[in-house]
Amino acid sequence: MTSKEWLGVIEAMEDVSPYYEKVNSLMTFGLADKWRREVASAAGPDDVVLEIGSGPGNFARHLVAKKVFCLEPSDHLLSSSMDALDHDRVMPIRGVGEHIPLADSSVDKVFCVFSFRDFFDRGAGVSEMLRVLKDGGEVRIVDVAKPPPGPYARLLDLHIKHVVPTLARVAVPPAVRATWDRDPYKTFAQTYQAFGFTKVYEDLLERTGFSEVGTEFLKMKGATVTRGKKPWRSTY
Repeated sequence: MTSKEWLGVIEAMEDVSPYYEKVNSLMTFGLADKWRREVASAAGPDDVVLEIGSGPGNFARHLVAKKVFCLEPSDHLLSSSMDALDHDRVMPIRGVGEHIPLADSSVDKVFCVFSFRDFFDRGAGVSEMLRVLKDGGEVRIVDVAKPPPGPYARLLDLHIKHVVPTLARVAVPPAVRATWDRDPYKTFAQTYQAFGFTKVYEDLLERTGFSEVGTEFLKMKGATVTRGKKPWRSTY
């Protein structure tokens, strides 16, 4: 992804932000928020959590952690998210996953929910996740399922390319769509096409130094969660 393409992705996210949750619910048949709740349950009340690409705060609001850092490159999305979040526990940070402005070994869990495909440099982002995690800390990367070539992959591809833009036209008023310079859901389809298969990111986590790496489907197999653990350092 070029820097121009990356900026286009951020602008597309800002364009759809008022309708983001409505379209997400339609395109996932109401499952998107169930997926978020399921993944958020991995964080406990004593955890310090980092969410990368927190967007409008739809995932962070489900976290019960004692401290949540919401890292987001868009000022617009970051400021709008704070209306729905607990200011006593949640700290918004403007920044990108490739340069996380937190200290080494400072968080217990890292979550990246429907944003990893939008990274400018995924390798650098994974290295930063490992750096900020405490020993034994865990990362969970959630995204739309990208299975290997086959019937299910073709079905998902058809859904992303043709069904999602149609649903967006239903959810977003025509007057709003008329103000867009481009269709943001075509941008979403393009980032999905460029996103690698799950095995690619499992290998990336392992090469970076994560252990216990694996992937599982969420409900109805429309999304996956890829996880890894930062190994404990020997004290000997």
